[in-house]
Amino acid sequence: MAESATLARPATTELPMTPPQILGPFYPFMHKPVETGDLTSGGRAVGTTLHLSGRVVTKAGVPVAGARVEIWQANAHGRYAHPNDDSVQPLDSNFNGFAVVTTGLDGGYAFRTIRPSAYQVSPERWRPAHIHFSVTGKTEQLVTQMYFKGERYNETDSWLNSAARKEALIVDPRPRADEPNALEVTFDIVLMKG
Repeated sequence: MAESATLARPATTELPMTPPQILGPFYPFMHKPVETGDLTSGGRAVGTTLHLSGRVVTKAGVPVAGARVEIWQANAHGRYAHPNDDSVQPLDSNFNGFAVVTTGLDGGYAFRTIRPSAYQVSPERWRPAHIHFSVTGKTEQLVTQMYFKGERYNETDSWLNSAARKEALIVDPRPRADEPNALEVTFDIVLMKG
């Protein structure tokens, strides 16, 4: 009887984990992260506003409440507010590109930022626009990057193309209904156990 009950249990379907990516050379260790989730300095940062939200869940689909979600990125000109970024592109005094929030009970997080630009890393090589993530749950940490659909340099980027499931790292921005000229994306993150 116990054996047939075990066999009758439905198989559980696990969500595929979000692929890891490199930390990168521009982690903003010298800045204090914006803790409100708004990197636009109240709308004063240069560029297209991007509302970025999602949920952090486990492979079993359980929300990870209280996870620390950090993001860092280049500005609308393709430059990081980092001393090692020696690009000739301008800095934006209203954008340091580094923020942190904590997920809610539903595993949800939200940022208001700007859409970053691609940037040149050598005479022959460009990185596509992307946003770095570091997610720290109760038992694990994931470092990854989020990319944008249709970016010119996606197909030639070695980091994106090294991901086991690169499609899981690419989002498709859409117009934000309640804010003219703004975009929004959803980027859900799947950890092993949270």
